[in-house]
Amino acid sequence: MELRVHLKICEACGCLWYRAQVETRVYCTSCDQRFKEFPTPQSRKRRGRPKKFSLPTVFAVANYETQGMFQGGAQ
Repeated sequence: MELRVHLKICEACGCLWYRAQVETRVYCTSCDQRFKEFPTPQSRKRRGRPKKFSLPTVFAVANYETQGMFQGGAQ
């Protein structure tokens, strides 16, 4: 059996630790246990002013051939 690991630096305490290549943790085991009670970024609600939604701009184009604006133009 082969296990591939990365040597990582904990983003909280700065210690070196090995992480399996398929894992995505950024904290060592002790810091991970300490931060488990904090909410994850995906579960937090976004605070502040709600984002503005801009409506798409629609431009009206007149059909001059049907309105008789151009007489004798190229067809």
